[in-house]
Amino acid sequence: MKMLHFYKSKRYLLRMLLSMTVLLVLLLSLSSAVLHYGAEHRVLQMQQDANRKVMSQINHNLTFMQEIVNNLALSLYNDERFYFPLMSTSAQDDIDVIYSINQLNKAMDSQAFLHSILVYNGHSGKTYALGPLADRMADSYMTGRLVDMIKRPEKLPQLQLLPMNFSGRPNAVDFFSVVIYESFTSMNDNESAIVLNVKPQWVFDNLKVVNGFAAPDESGIFLMDKDGRFILSGDEQNLPQLNDLSLALGSDASGRDESFGFFSHRFQGTGESIVSYMQMGVAGWKVIGVQPYDAVLGGISQMRETFAIVIAVFLVLGIAGSFALAHKLYRPIEALLSRVNRHGGVVPDAPEPIRDELAYVGSAYGRMAEKLSVVTDEQDKQQEIVRHSYLRSMLTGSGSFSRHQFESCIAKYGLRVDPAGPYLVVVAKIDDYTALLSRTTEAERKLYAFATSNIAGEIVAPLAISCETVDVRGDHLVLLLSGGALGSELPELPEQLRRLQDIMLAYYKLSLSLSFSMISRSHEAIAERYADAQHYAMYKILFGRQSLITPDLVRSNVAHAESAVSSETEKKLTEAIRTNDLAAMEAAAAQLLATLRDCHYDHIVHGVLHVVDVIKTTIREINQNRIASLPIDLSTLSRQVLDQETLADISELVCATLRELHEKRRGAEQDTNGALIEAIKDIIETRYADMNLSLQGISATLKMTSAYVGRIFKQSELVSVGEYLNEVRLTRAREYLETKSFSIKEIMELVGYVNESTFFKLFKKKYGVTPKEYRLKSNIG
Repeated sequence: MKMLHFYKSKRYLLRMLLSMTVLLVLLLSLSSAVLHYGAEHRVLQMQQDANRKVMSQINHNLTFMQEIVNNLALSLYNDERFYFPLMSTSAQDDIDVIYSINQLNKAMDSQAFLHSILVYNGHSGKTYALGPLADRMADSYMTGRLVDMIKRPEKLPQLQLLPMNFSGRPNAVDFFSVVIYESFTSMNDNESAIVLNVKPQWVFDNLKVVNGFAAPDESGIFLMDKDGRFILSGDEQNLPQLNDLSLALGSDASGRDESFGFFSHRFQGTGESIVSYMQMGVAGWKVIGVQPYDAVLGGISQMRETFAIVIAVFLVLGIAGSFALAHKLYRPIEALLSRVNRHGGVVPDAPEPIRDELAYVGSAYGRMAEKLSVVTDEQDKQQEIVRHSYLRSMLTGSGSFSRHQFESCIAKYGLRVDPAGPYLVVVAKIDDYTALLSRTTEAERKLYAFATSNIAGEIVAPLAISCETVDVRGDHLVLLLSGGALGSELPELPEQLRRLQDIMLAYYKLSLSLSFSMISRSHEAIAERYADAQHYAMYKILFGRQSLITPDLVRSNVAHAESAVSSETEKKLTEAIRTNDLAAMEAAAAQLLATLRDCHYDHIVHGVLHVVDVIKTTIREINQNRIASLPIDLSTLSRQVLDQETLADISELVCATLRELHEKRRGAEQDTNGALIEAIKDIIETRYADMNLSLQGISATLKMTSAYVGRIFKQSELVSVGEYLNEVRLTRAREYLETKSFSIKEIMELVGYVNESTFFKLFKKKYGVTPKEYRLKSNIG
């Protein structure tokens, strides 16, 4: 138990032991598998070569046997003692026949491999059988069947061993026949033939004698004819399922391209076997050998057992060696673990379980490093806070620093400030700062400040100028430049810092405007120079984004102490708003804003607000005289103007407001005119029968001048009020003529006409006929 607890607590040691053991097992298993596969492959290859030699010998023996039989058959066929008496003529002498048969008997008795001889005389139809096929012999019934085969129109193959099975036993053979016909043509025309029948045992015994396969007692060797039928002796051993063997031979591709084939197959009931076959030169036969797989590879099985014993021994020795090596490798880790434990180790509430000793040490080291990093970061932050605090104090209250305090502060906090001076303050104002706040985080803005500080320092470093950046946590950064070369490099300095603007815009998409103060020789004036640079930065309203504002550039504006808003231009703007003349409004507003470009910043702001106030005041006066106020809200216009950074932005905002005002006034006027047109039409539709109805009467009803009413109606309908009145009256007169039986005079009075000639003239002008003709035509139609 104590040993088990020891290894459970030493997880890394246990991991090393398991890793070494698993590696040993894998290496030994892999090596044994490779060796076993190689040996098995080599044995199979050797067995294949041996089987090929055996079957080649069988092929040679069978070919030789066929030649012996063929030679005997040809010698009998060519012997006149047999040919003429028995085969050639129909008129035969009995003495000659008996003599020939006796000679055949002697020939058959001299050859032990012959089973029987049969001679068929096609001329006389007689058959002469010797041996077991003779009359009153046991196999005599086969004679007739053999003669029937000879009589077939297609001849049997000549001079080939043909297996004959007349007994009906499956896959058996009664004898092998060699046939010679009287002639060697393909067709049989009642030809005579001599047949030598060979004992089957002569062939099968030869196969058994030549059988040199491994484990011959467990192996089998068989013949297959050209039609795929097996030729068996009847006493075969180790015979597999023949159908299964036929399918295996048909699906094997190893011998497709040559006469020899070699493959393994698992037969039903007999297990896996090795099958070898070769195409014979005898009658298209194929000899097939089947050997048990285990018998062929019996030595491999013994070698596998030997491998297993060797692997087990090596495994035990390897595990023992792994224990010794693992304990030796674990000693430094155990010493390190002991030192960590002496210094406190890991706190119990670790966020995740400890996997092993190295993870334990790593976790302890990580926690100690984290604590150290927190302490170091806190110290750095405190020091950076104090450093920036002194920098901001220099900018806002440099006069409170004595010379000694100023120099001590620079030395103590490592400020990049030349204590000997001179000094120049550059304010880097961020353009569109409100938009930047909405799309960036505080961390990103700190990155921008850090990048600006580094890039600015690299730019001025070749000029022998020191650069210290102060982040005042607002919409601008402050570059405090100092150094003896500052005075001589000032004319080139703004253009050098333009590179800062280009780099920040290109790489960080940050637009900066830079404003420069005057050079100060004393550190006490740094705060005053900072205030000047901040004031100069306000003039970005004139010079736009990414501007470089130097004291010389704004000197005239700073000195301009009076506002210069023209009352005449202001009056033009008011009149243009009243008349809704957009071009005049935009021109007057642009002129008013342009006069502010030479003013002090305070007067610029005042002048812009004054222009806005003029627009708002004029709109209020217009709304006081209107029935419905204009749908435009100018309450936030002043704030929107003050949010703009440049005078160009302000001008665009003012012009956009004037365009909106123009469109809404024009829309309101169009709505008013539409209502007026509808009112005029309603009056005419209602009072067209009034003979005194006219433009003046309608205008009096609407309380408007007749000229205005007539002009508005004509612009909208493209006809005058009088023409529209006549149009309505004539339309009503036509309707009365079609539907009423009033007289024409009555109809004329009903639609508001006094003079009959005038009515007739206007009616004929519109419809082409007089009222009487129109009524007559409508009644007829």
